[in-house]
Amino acid sequence: MHNAYIEKLLITNISASLRYVWLHPHSDVCAARRYISLMKRIALFCSFALGLGLAMMNLAGAAPTVLDVDWKDSARERSLPLKLRIPDGADKVPLVIFSHGLGGSREGGAAWGEHWSKNGYFVIHLQHPGSDQSIVKAGDGPPLTQLKRGATAEQLLGRVDDVRFVLDEILRRQASDVALARIDMKRIAMTGHSFGAGTVMALADTRFPGPIKSLAEPRIAAFIAFSPQVQGLKKSWPERYGSMTKPFLTITGTLDGDVIGNGANPDKRAALFDAQPPGDKYRIVFENGDHIVFGGGAVSDSERIARAIGYREKSTDPDTATLIQTQTKALTLKFLDAYLRSNADAKAWLNNDAAKAIGTAGEWSAK
Repeated sequence: MHNAYIEKLLITNISASLRYVWLHPHSDVCAARRYISLMKRIALFCSFALGLGLAMMNLAGAAPTVLDVDWKDSARERSLPLKLRIPDGADKVPLVIFSHGLGGSREGGAAWGEHWSKNGYFVIHLQHPGSDQSIVKAGDGPPLTQLKRGATAEQLLGRVDDVRFVLDEILRRQASDVALARIDMKRIAMTGHSFGAGTVMALADTRFPGPIKSLAEPRIAAFIAFSPQVQGLKKSWPERYGSMTKPFLTITGTLDGDVIGNGANPDKRAALFDAQPPGDKYRIVFENGDHIVFGGGAVSDSERIARAIGYREKSTDPDTATLIQTQTKALTLKFLDAYLRSNADAKAWLNNDAAKAIGTAGEWSAK
């Protein structure tokens, strides 16, 4: 539906409301005013959404099938809760894996996963025991202190092995599982938020000091990190991040600060893009985007989590949070289409048109 047509339709409704108030002075004027305000908000949203290309959403098809399952890694005696979002159809489709932040679960990244699966991607939300919601227990100290217990090198290694196991298990099950057989194992993207972004970075070939230099996973073709951060001195960045040669999208905000006291700040989160080598690298820094909003949960849930952990940084207001989520859905879908579907138009949009579409809501970079 054309942008101008939608605006004309809504303006017609607004005009009708104004005429009603004029001709019926004893009517519920407050209700009419509320209706007019609502119509104006819808008009603005529709104009923005269509401008970003959200008309590409496959709303005409059947809704994706959503399944909660548990897969057992017998070699590690580790049971992994997963949420599978299976798109409509029977054709081969790309795979997107999402890794939650500290204290999260397979419910994390719901806003992103729902959008991707509606647009034809098989999405798996992976829950990581040891750094998931199980580490936050009532009566076991402040929630923030409990979260810090999960932010260890051991847990990061466990998360990387979780992803490898899921990829291996998909291959093993494809012969007998019709749904999993639809996954094209040559088109895989890894995504994650916060500690999940650290998981993404490790799999994308961040280099580490010590005996284990690289945790890169060659089967993954593209990466999206929500709220990542760099570590170490700037002079060490070429060694740490210079091997991250695959397509990578960094998503952060000007309020994306320190949540657990590890020294993170908006500059360190945005700096990952600067530290990476050029070629298929992108970054969006949303104005007034805080850490919680990029988790992909409901805005009300984000506010609740922030209060629970005592997050005292300035936070994103609900209207801005909704706008950020809307834009993030559009940007990430374009990125996935460009690199998992080899869509030349989507890639051209990322390099030539994204900044204009985002406008004043954030700063877009590409190299």
